[in-house]
Amino acid sequence: MTILIIFAAIVCVAALVITLSLTKTEDSNYSSQRSIGNQLIIYLGLIPAIVIVLVLGWFFLF
Repeated sequence: MTILIIFAAIVCVAALVITLSLTKTEDSNYSSQRSIGNQLIIYLGLIPAIVIVLVLGWFFLF
């Protein structure tokens, strides 16, 4: 259980770093729709990857 908590914390920190790096630069063509679209793509890409890693980790650790 401790391993899963540590893994979840690492994923949260990675998501924070990615989010902060995206919002760090100023975009002259900024629009809220574009921002939401970019974040949607990132999170839709991360969620399946996280699920796969968790399932594989659960399978190989237990």
